[in-house]
Amino acid sequence: METGAYDENWADIHMFPEQSVQAHLDVRGRVMLPIHNTTFDLSYHVWNDPLLRAEQEARRLGVDFLCPKIGQKVLLSELKVSGQERWWDENEKAHKV
Repeated sequence: METGAYDENWADIHMFPEQSVQAHLDVRGRVMLPIHNTTFDLSYHVWNDPLLRAEQEARRLGVDFLCPKIGQKVLLSELKVSGQERWWDENEKAHKV
């Protein structure tokens, strides 16, 4: 689910992180896998803000959230949400979800 750069001025183009979680629920996804994030500095927010906000909203709504490192392979048959490294959280480098 697209969870990347956002701004009030382009609300019709890029979803806010909370909207991305809601879109995941709307399409009845099993595990939310955020994409289109942390690669380009397109907005004024901090690079990891979309992931921090999406993860928080996913937790609030009981959505399984899986965010592999850039380039990390994910096998759909082996999706593992619990125990993933929260690499996007600079304050909790080795924190487990």
